[in-house]
Amino acid sequence: MGMFDWFSRRARPERAILGGLSRCQAVVEFGPDGVIRSANERFLAALGCRADAVLGMPHARFIQNDDEERLWRGVGRGEPMTGTFRAIGPGGQVAWLHGSYLPLSDGDSRVSSVMMYAVDVTSEHLRSLDLAQRLADAGRGQAVVEFSLDGMLLAANDAFLELMGYRSDELLGRHHSMFVDEAESRSDAYIAFWRRLRSGLHDAALYRRLGRNGRVVWLQATYNPVFDAHGRPVKIVKYAIAIDADAAHRPAPDLQDVMELGDHPDTLSMDAAIEAALAARQLQGGTPVAGGSE
Repeated sequence: MGMFDWFSRRARPERAILGGLSRCQAVVEFGPDGVIRSANERFLAALGCRADAVLGMPHARFIQNDDEERLWRGVGRGEPMTGTFRAIGPGGQVAWLHGSYLPLSDGDSRVSSVMMYAVDVTSEHLRSLDLAQRLADAGRGQAVVEFSLDGMLLAANDAFLELMGYRSDELLGRHHSMFVDEAESRSDAYIAFWRRLRSGLHDAALYRRLGRNGRVVWLQATYNPVFDAHGRPVKIVKYAIAIDADAAHRPAPDLQDVMELGDHPDTLSMDAAIEAALAARQLQGGTPVAGGSE
């Protein structure tokens, strides 16, 4: 078999692979100077423009990067570069692209062109921003704390710190078990509680927790797994409101009382408030609601 036949056989599957990528991803070819040579329909659709609006234009005209010089210096050395980039079309349409820049070399090992293969992740990015905003809004009226999947404290807002009597630097990096009795932290129920959260299950109840110096704090709370773009849990966010210790000796609050517990800008916040009212009603008999020991 001659050399030409070897290259011909090798080229066919590679062309098929590249053709398949072009059908499902945004693909752009740049010269080594960063000027656009060609772009497929998916890239043009993401930017809301026609090919004649981008061909011959520099990379920086459309794709924003924190370090443009570093990007092209790297691909100029033949190094692939990967990341998520903000792209702006000629008409102002914004898209977020996650992809890779792959330098291609000629026979002299010099970079002759750079191919960008990217997935349009605009909708996922906007959902992430919306979730972040809703979490921030919910935190204004409640105690909010974030845990890793193994229970290590990652962040806490001022309301939580004040409620538990700690400074931020005293809590970050410590385990959730510091807020429960030692015997409870070793119990099967507590271990199962974190196993459920790690698996992506939500948990809501009235919980007995320990603040500074062992002070008992009753919290009506929701533990909410947060998921990545692939649906995998990545951390746990807890929203909580304090229940007074003498709640068992007061009349249970009605719906109006629930609405006055604080700001409730989203469904999770309202759920926590409603459950707080139900918990207080059940506490009249002196019996904590299910899950309260976890």
